[in-house]
Amino acid sequence: MVKFDPPIYITPSNPLGDVIIFGKGPDLEASDHEKGLARIGGQFRTPNYMMAYLRAAHTLVSDGLNSNTLDDICLPAFYMQRHATELLLKRLLFWIYGYAKNRVLLNQPNEEQLKRLRNSHDLSKLHADLSEASKLYEFTDPPASLASFIINLESYELTQTWARYDSSGSEGKNGIIKHLEKETVVPLVELQKSLEALISDITFKFNGDEAYENELYFAWENSTEKD
Repeated sequence: MVKFDPPIYITPSNPLGDVIIFGKGPDLEASDHEKGLARIGGQFRTPNYMMAYLRAAHTLVSDGLNSNTLDDICLPAFYMQRHATELLLKRLLFWIYGYAKNRVLLNQPNEEQLKRLRNSHDLSKLHADLSEASKLYEFTDPPASLASFIINLESYELTQTWARYDSSGSEGKNGIIKHLEKETVVPLVELQKSLEALISDITFKFNGDEAYENELYFAWENSTEKD
């Protein structure tokens, strides 16, 4: 039997997916709960950022529905849904671009694509990069449900910062865009259900079932092996 020092504690699995796989000892768990403390990072406790935002959105939307406060929590909930989607796209692109780099393929991602992977919040462009790379490197096309969800999500926002600030732009040719001069009706609960189903369908399966990410991940993993 392998013994770890310090001991490793496994957290209960969550239906939405794991944010932090390894937990804390019972005494520390109780003490942190009493003091209202959160601990993240360090050895064995690196969080899954995408799942963290998905779980936070789920918690917020559920509370908003139960307390009849969906209007009040709409902006942060929508932002977390959007950010989880962005992190999903970037995670998938990371495997493909890593595969291309490790295989030293002739057609490497260009500088603009790599810059978008690091800095862009444009879901449509990131999805276009994913579709292009999948075709270029002969992977399966991304599921159609991913494109449909992004189109739906973006239809509610005037700009990429719609859920973060009350306006965007600057004084000048295009001027300042006021984000909520007109009423916007957002189906928060349905968006959350769709996003959870999408991430569950696309992301890595450990039970042998097929998923889009499995194909990308295994190609990347094999590309890291030395001949």
